[in-house]
Amino acid sequence: MPKGVNMTHRNLLIWTAVFLLSTCVCGLAEDKKPAKPNILWIVAEDLGCDLACYGVKGSYTPNLDQLAKEGVLFTHAHTTAAICAPSRSSFMTGLYPHQVNAKYMRPGPPFVKKNLPEGVDVFTKYIRDAGYTIGLCGRPKRDWGFENPRLKPYDETDWNVVSAKQPFFCQFQYYETHPAFHPCPEHPVDTAKIELPPYTPETPAARKEFGLYLEYLTVLDTKVGDLIADLKKKGLYESTIIFFIGDNGPALFRGKCFVHKRGIQMPLIVRVPAKYDVGIKPGTVNEELVSSLDLAPTFIDLVGGSAPSYLEGRILFGPHRRDEPEFLYAQWDNLDVVTDRVRSVHSKKWQYIRNFTPGISYYEQGHRNVEAVRAAKEIYDQGKLPERYTSYFKPKPAEELYDLETDPFELTNLAEEPSRKTELEKMRNALQTWIKRTNDSDQLEDPAMIKEMLRLQEEERKAAVIQRRKKAKAPPED
Repeated sequence: MPKGVNMTHRNLLIWTAVFLLSTCVCGLAEDKKPAKPNILWIVAEDLGCDLACYGVKGSYTPNLDQLAKEGVLFTHAHTTAAICAPSRSSFMTGLYPHQVNAKYMRPGPPFVKKNLPEGVDVFTKYIRDAGYTIGLCGRPKRDWGFENPRLKPYDETDWNVVSAKQPFFCQFQYYETHPAFHPCPEHPVDTAKIELPPYTPETPAARKEFGLYLEYLTVLDTKVGDLIADLKKKGLYESTIIFFIGDNGPALFRGKCFVHKRGIQMPLIVRVPAKYDVGIKPGTVNEELVSSLDLAPTFIDLVGGSAPSYLEGRILFGPHRRDEPEFLYAQWDNLDVVTDRVRSVHSKKWQYIRNFTPGISYYEQGHRNVEAVRAAKEIYDQGKLPERYTSYFKPKPAEELYDLETDPFELTNLAEEPSRKTELEKMRNALQTWIKRTNDSDQLEDPAMIKEMLRLQEEERKAAVIQRRKKAKAPPED
């Protein structure tokens, strides 16, 4: 055979090998590109920043602490409202409660629950549009202040069904840390060694209650650990981004129901597997101001979805991350028969609270089934409560201003200090600008209608009890 033919054949073989090799390498490169991440969003009820990783004495939360070590711990994350239904309406829509007709807690007849505004839906719509299965697992609590959205918000409620579908977005909810608190025999809390916040009157009841809350938190941590273990068993841990939050502050003294930091500051931990490069380094602490409004745009961005332009929040990390805001805002409007209107704005340094309804005390505003509150009220009625705590049972001031750097527990109101006039005016103007921009109405609900709503709810509750008793006494069917 001529040499020229042999050389041509050899060259052909070489080029064929090069082509096949390059195709293989390109295929490997494409295989290395990660598929869309699953997202597991864990929501706890009535939980403050009381995990051990936040430095709280007596807290035992090894599973959540480990999650923080593998992810990022946010120290300045806040809800938009101090109680569940308005708060949840915000993180489900990306708008403030009053913007979605949801500022009041669980409205019922004679009130008519309102629909979402035209063009607004819960954010899971945009996650589904990106090709995801949407799950609501654990406690199936929706508890939004608005009427059910136009489109189905979730696809599945069985965790095993949800986790078998790729990719999935799952909102997994736990009741633990909601009162009544339950003990954790395996890890009891020594109430003598825990630290009560300095605004909480020192009583045995307050210590016992806080200790039980911390033990119940350990129960929650164990269940979260079981869920993470299940993810690992299914081989999904390294393909799932995990968020952990609380929906509002704890049901403790000056916690839930208050727009002071204790009532609106939420725990936030995010773990992102290494193959999804969004700029998060494991074991870091993020001190930026974060709102629960930021969850919706961040979730939508992570799944590659298209977010609506009306969202109030920002994307927290990744290539589309936006800078932190100067201010965060929160609100409070009612609990049971007490109709109130409280608004707050805070920066890293300053917290400003405007109490619009005269004559209402903190005691009337808050949950009165808190044991620490009951104990303090009894001492107050006896005239024996130390003076530094008595303001809780007196009418609230119209304005409150706190220096969060020097006074993180918000003990000293500086609103009437002449030396703080500049800061007061700045925060007051910031709040007023926000009220105007978001169309926050100052109209209060009719107290008589609220009383009627509660009367009807009590009748419904009693009827349900009677029905259960009749059913229990009924003879078994043949």
